[in-house]
Amino acid sequence: MKAIILGQGNPYLKNPYLSKLAKVLEAANVPYEFWVWSRDGALEPLPKVKVVLRFGSWGGGAVNALGYLLWVATLTLRVLFRPKAGVYFCSRLDAAVPCALAAALAGCRYVFLDRDKLSKSYAWPKPARWVIERLESFVGRRAMLHVVPGASRVTTGDADNVRIVRNTPHSDVIAQAWRLREAIPPRQGRLRVLVSGLISPERGATMALRAYEASAGQDIEFIAAGRLLGADAQRLAEKLGPAYRGIVSNEEALAMLLSSDVVLALYDPALEINRLAEPNKWFDCAALQVPFITNRGLETSAPFEELDACFLCDYGDGPALAALLRKLADQPELLQDKREALAAMRFEAWDQAMARIVGECFGEQRSGQARLSIPAATTARNSTSPHSE
Repeated sequence: MKAIILGQGNPYLKNPYLSKLAKVLEAANVPYEFWVWSRDGALEPLPKVKVVLRFGSWGGGAVNALGYLLWVATLTLRVLFRPKAGVYFCSRLDAAVPCALAAALAGCRYVFLDRDKLSKSYAWPKPARWVIERLESFVGRRAMLHVVPGASRVTTGDADNVRIVRNTPHSDVIAQAWRLREAIPPRQGRLRVLVSGLISPERGATMALRAYEASAGQDIEFIAAGRLLGADAQRLAEKLGPAYRGIVSNEEALAMLLSSDVVLALYDPALEINRLAEPNKWFDCAALQVPFITNRGLETSAPFEELDACFLCDYGDGPALAALLRKLADQPELLQDKREALAAMRFEAWDQAMARIVGECFGEQRSGQARLSIPAATTARNSTSPHSE
């Protein structure tokens, strides 16, 4: 039996989570393929990738709202015609709804990779939020396994199929990032600041732009990579010029992180999903011991704050962020203190945790795979405590 991974965009560039999942499946000797919605125009042929819908572009608007409807409808038809083609791994709610319907009608088996709860991602009107929450509950209950990134996403009444896999890096990706780091040019100033991932209004794009403008000529260097949303993100990329690397692979992104002194990891707390954030960047920084700056008002940053393992600022205050960066450039010992605090935080590598998920889905198929012979999955069930790598 094979795994069929459902998601949006190029899984090797736009979706590091699914790229990491592919590595775990390969290690477990489980055949797999991607079914994707491409919004990248003429997407070049990619290994094991089937484009099931080409429509729209990245961003919001009516066109992409229609795209979501077409994507869900297309997937529903495909899965209903092939409900038992394999185990479907569904990235987010839009990919999981068709499988939940097929599970109810035709016995489809699927894993719900619930990385961002749609009900908490926007300030929905109450009736719309109520409908989305009921849909999330329906999809979660019918899944073989419901995978979430942290205890903050587990709600009262969730089924016993919930599993927690934190957003930590994959072991192999870390090893490749160290090798790629050698090709990253050395810093041009006393402090190198990384802005990466989704660079958008809700992820501190305006703060980053204001801090960059206020730091110009002060021996503070900014580098960036990732998807740009909004005018301020575009303006920041334009000002950075070649220092903005565009969309890069997960390995390249971690190599850039390794070459940086501090990382911006900002999340507008006005959004509930941001207050419950379990960001890759926090756990990437913990694994690689690179300090990061996040903002106050986030519930899930408490473990980092309690160990004094991150820098804090108020969301939206670009001048205060610039002042903090100048302080770090003048007092590098503050960065060393954070590196030592991060080194004390030990989390299980993502591939080790996800290997147990794969083991629950393909237990018999995996027999004899020594690399992934990790103890029973009960150790992963609803666990909220860090594990040593």
